Amino acid sequence: MATIIDVAKAAGVSKSTVSRVVSGNGYVSKESREKVLKAMADTGYIPNALARHFQSGETKTIGFLAQGYFDTLGVFLETFTQIARNYGYFIHLYFTGGDKQKELDALNLMKYKQIDGVFILTRSNDWETIAAYSMYGPIATWHRIDSPNIYSSYVDHYDGYVMSLNYLYDCGYRKIGHILGSAKNLNTQARLQAIDDFYREKKLALADAWVSTNSNFERSGQVIAKQWAEQDERCDALAFFSDDIAAQFMSSLQLLGYSVPDDVAVIGFDNSRLSELMHLTTVEYSLDKQAVNSFIYIYNALNDKKIPEEPLAVRLVKRLTVQEDFRGHA
Repeated sequence: MATIIDVAKAAGVSKSTVSRVVSGNGYVSKESREKVLKAMADTGYIPNALARHFQSGETKTIGFLAQGYFDTLGVFLETFTQIARNYGYFIHLYFTGGDKQKELDALNLMKYKQIDGVFILTRSNDWETIAAYSMYGPIATWHRIDSPNIYSSYVDHYDGYVMSLNYLYDCGYRKIGHILGSAKNLNTQARLQAIDDFYREKKLALADAWVSTNSNFERSGQVIAKQWAEQDERCDALAFFSDDIAAQFMSSLQLLGYSVPDDVAVIGFDNSRLSELMHLTTVEYSLDKQAVNSFIYIYNALNDKKIPEEPLAVRLVKRLTVQEDFRGHA
């Protein structure tokens, strides 16, 4: 482990100058400060207060990163925190507000051994940038990504979306709209493939206006409700990529004088607590087990263990927003 003397030598300054930079007390010229900071990075120097954590090898703390709060976060965080507690770990929650630098600052805490690993619920930086921090500790996410350095506890949304579409078809719906997330998202791409396969199998025509991507912006449910109401040829059913956006749509539609499922059926995706309150038909995709598996990965990586992961599955949760004997609108 590098010492303060090593840093001083590498920077070409005195030991006291390094101490002033580390403590933040006393004057240090900009040139000398930059030399010291570069030397600290080059030598991997850890200040004494953090070195104790480094020597012990762990802080028993996992960072949980998210841009902000949304309904699914509460469910995921509750499960993640509970299993962490069972294994003697603490969880530090970091809200970045979508600020890329704040996210990097949180990831950098692994370098200085203030946290042992990181779980990312929502992120701002690209995955390649984030993956570089895996050299300091294990990183896990629930997002569907392809990276050798970041663990993903994702569920294949293809199967869940096909399940939704087949259910709507079996209930009598043929004019189905699709509200999807970012087109760059691998889960969205899986849904688009599911749509293509479904319409080909059922020999149905798909209007471009019935497929909407990048619908994960603020108040998107309200915008979609207005667009649906203004369409000349409306969908009889809408399949949403999240319960939250589906709930926004339902609430906004009511204000426009329409009702669910009488005027349009709605099916969500998450089986969140909000879907229970709204009596929303939805798809559950083992959110709790995704949280468990994410922690287990981090725990195994930190402790050289091989605790098995829990199997993931998807299931349809039928509630009140789909008519099971739909015969078309007059």
